[in-house]
Amino acid sequence: MKLSDTLTAPSLVVIQLLEQCNLRCSMCYEWGETGAYHGKEKLAALELPIVLRTVEECLPTKPAFEFFGGEPLLYAGIWDVIRHIRKGGCELAFSTNGTFLEEHAERLVDTAPTRLWISLDGPQAINDAQRGRGVFQRAIRGLDRLHEARRARGSAFPQLGITCVVTLANYQHLEELFLNCLDISMFSFVSIELQSYATAEQVQKYAEVLSAEFNVMSTSCAQAYVRDPSVFGGIDFENLTEQMRKVSKVCAENGVLFYSQPKTLEAHNIRNYFTANWEAMVDRRSRCGVPWIAAEISAQGDVTTCHTFYDLPIGNIYEQSLLEIWRGARLKRLQSYLRGRLFPICTACCRYYNG
Repeated sequence: MKLSDTLTAPSLVVIQLLEQCNLRCSMCYEWGETGAYHGKEKLAALELPIVLRTVEECLPTKPAFEFFGGEPLLYAGIWDVIRHIRKGGCELAFSTNGTFLEEHAERLVDTAPTRLWISLDGPQAINDAQRGRGVFQRAIRGLDRLHEARRARGSAFPQLGITCVVTLANYQHLEELFLNCLDISMFSFVSIELQSYATAEQVQKYAEVLSAEFNVMSTSCAQAYVRDPSVFGGIDFENLTEQMRKVSKVCAENGVLFYSQPKTLEAHNIRNYFTANWEAMVDRRSRCGVPWIAAEISAQGDVTTCHTFYDLPIGNIYEQSLLEIWRGARLKRLQSYLRGRLFPICTACCRYYNG
């Protein structure tokens, strides 16, 4: 099997191990007041045998794997899954809020996932206001412990990255976080992405397409992203851009890879993003390549091709294998529809502008 044959196997497999989240942010598209999971009485978790079976069937094509959630380090079978992926010769990356790094530092070095992204919202006061008291210091202690464990074993893995989502609450504190609160030299990667959101009009048009073209009647995930662009009216776009540029410059000086979403760091581009002026975005493209390369598996087993708006399932791994789903008619229909065009909601995703 060749990875270039996108109807044969995905080159990226992203797995939501569990829906459980131990820290709930009020603005989170999953757990916020309007989030897709808000008020959910029962939370799903993928059964370990299903996860291992799915990993095993994908190993021959050597895809990259990612986890998301919920906090992946809360998943009961996490260490079995990491070992299986890494022994199979595949790369593995996942995000964590950092609260379990200190407890599991040695085990993380032993199992050696390729990359850990530690998610922080800002300096201590800003981060803890959104994630809970004491979370920032727990993450910092965990980073120090993990860095020391890697050094003691002479291991390069896991490589460490910091990811931060820009919101109205933290945009003034990016420079402080990255240049004053963290030792940049500890990290291999830094990512700053703007908060993804959608207008009510976009979601309505998206829902109409999914209903008419794919017989999907619920868009609860997309609905959770709805924001009036006016809520971002207090952002100083020039100041935000300058901060991101400073962080990028320091990263370059320290050999740290810097990613931004959107890719173009210009004040007018960021202004266009936060005012929903999508047509004027510098990084706008006529299509998104993700549905041709990536398979997303939710904690309920649903398979989709989009990490941001996963309302359109192409199958479920409790009913079919991932490769059967990937080779199936539903994916072909989706790819055919998206060839040369986008869904009405695609331009609301900051990842789409990453180039």
